[in-house]
Amino acid sequence: MNDIITWIIIAAFYAPLHYLLPVLFLFITGEEAESVRKQLIHAAILDSTLSMVIAFAVVILLFNKEMISIAMLILLLSMFYPFVRIIRQRKKLH
Repeated sequence: MNDIITWIIIAAFYAPLHYLLPVLFLFITGEEAESVRKQLIHAAILDSTLSMVIAFAVVILLFNKEMISIAMLILLLSMFYPFVRIIRQRKKLH
Protein backbone atom coordinates (compact mmCIF):
# COMPACT_ATOMS: atom_id res chain seq x y z
CA MET A 1 0.00 0.00 0.00
CA ASN A 2 1.13 3.52 -0.71
CA ASP A 3 2.72 5.31 2.29
CA ILE A 4 0.64 8.45 1.78
CA ILE A 5 -2.59 6.46 1.87
CA THR A 6 -1.44 4.71 5.03
CA TRP A 7 -0.73 8.02 6.77
CA ILE A 8 -4.11 9.40 5.68
CA ILE A 9 -5.83 6.36 7.20
CA ILE A 10 -3.85 6.75 10.43
CA ALA A 11 -4.73 10.44 10.63
CA ALA A 12 -8.39 9.71 9.91
CA PHE A 13 -8.60 7.42 12.93
CA TYR A 14 -6.35 9.52 15.15
CA ALA A 15 -7.84 12.97 14.55
CA PRO A 16 -11.31 12.39 16.02
CA LEU A 17 -9.82 11.15 19.28
CA HIS A 18 -7.33 13.97 19.35
CA TYR A 19 -10.03 16.64 18.94
CA LEU A 20 -12.97 15.08 20.76
CA LEU A 21 -11.31 14.10 24.04
CA PRO A 22 -10.46 17.67 25.15
CA VAL A 23 -13.84 19.01 24.03
CA LEU A 24 -15.72 16.23 25.81
CA PHE A 25 -13.62 16.84 28.90
CA LEU A 26 -14.63 20.51 28.82
CA PHE A 27 -18.32 19.67 28.46
CA ILE A 28 -18.38 16.96 31.10
CA THR A 29 -16.33 18.67 33.79
CA GLY A 30 -17.00 22.32 32.93
CA GLU A 31 -18.66 24.64 35.39
CA GLU A 32 -17.60 27.81 33.58
CA ALA A 33 -19.86 30.34 31.94
CA GLU A 34 -20.73 29.62 28.33
CA SER A 35 -18.47 32.40 26.98
CA VAL A 36 -15.49 31.08 28.97
CA ARG A 37 -16.22 27.54 27.84
CA LYS A 38 -16.29 28.67 24.19
CA GLN A 39 -12.87 30.28 24.64
CA LEU A 40 -11.54 27.09 26.22
CA ILE A 41 -12.97 25.00 23.38
CA HIS A 42 -11.36 27.25 20.75
CA ALA A 43 -8.05 27.03 22.61
CA ALA A 44 -8.36 23.23 22.89
CA ILE A 45 -9.04 22.91 19.17
CA LEU A 46 -6.06 25.12 18.36
CA ASP A 47 -3.83 23.14 20.73
CA SER A 48 -5.11 19.88 19.26
CA THR A 49 -4.32 21.04 15.74
CA LEU A 50 -0.83 22.23 16.63
CA SER A 51 0.06 19.16 18.64
CA MET A 52 -1.30 16.85 15.95
CA VAL A 53 0.67 18.54 13.15
CA ILE A 54 3.88 18.56 15.20
CA ALA A 55 3.34 14.99 16.37
CA PHE A 56 2.76 13.72 12.84
CA ALA A 57 5.88 15.49 11.56
CA VAL A 58 7.98 13.90 14.31
CA VAL A 59 6.30 10.52 13.87
CA ILE A 60 6.94 10.46 10.13
CA LEU A 61 10.60 11.29 10.71
CA LEU A 62 10.89 8.57 13.36
CA PHE A 63 9.02 6.10 11.18
CA ASN A 64 11.49 6.71 8.35
CA LYS A 65 14.30 5.93 10.82
CA GLU A 66 12.46 2.70 11.75
CA MET A 67 11.72 3.86 15.30
CA ILE A 68 8.10 2.78 15.17
CA SER A 69 7.57 2.17 18.90
CA ILE A 70 8.81 5.63 19.83
CA ALA A 71 6.71 7.13 17.02
CA MET A 72 3.54 5.52 18.35
CA LEU A 73 4.38 6.65 21.88
CA ILE A 74 4.72 10.23 20.63
CA LEU A 75 1.32 9.99 18.95
CA LEU A 76 -0.20 8.77 22.20
CA LEU A 77 1.50 11.41 24.36
CA SER A 78 0.60 14.24 22.01
CA MET A 79 -3.07 13.60 22.74
CA PHE A 80 -2.56 14.91 26.27
CA TYR A 81 -1.06 18.27 25.29
CA PRO A 82 -4.43 20.06 24.79
CA PHE A 83 -5.32 19.20 28.39
CA VAL A 84 -2.36 21.25 29.64
CA ARG A 85 -3.95 24.56 28.64
CA ILE A 86 -7.36 23.47 29.90
CA ILE A 87 -5.95 22.67 33.33
CA ARG A 88 -3.88 25.87 33.43
CA GLN A 89 -6.88 28.01 32.45
CA ARG A 90 -9.08 26.37 35.05
CA LYS A 91 -6.49 27.01 37.74
CA LYS A 92 -6.45 30.69 36.74
CA LEU A 93 -10.23 30.86 36.95
CA HIS A 94 -10.37 29.43 40.46
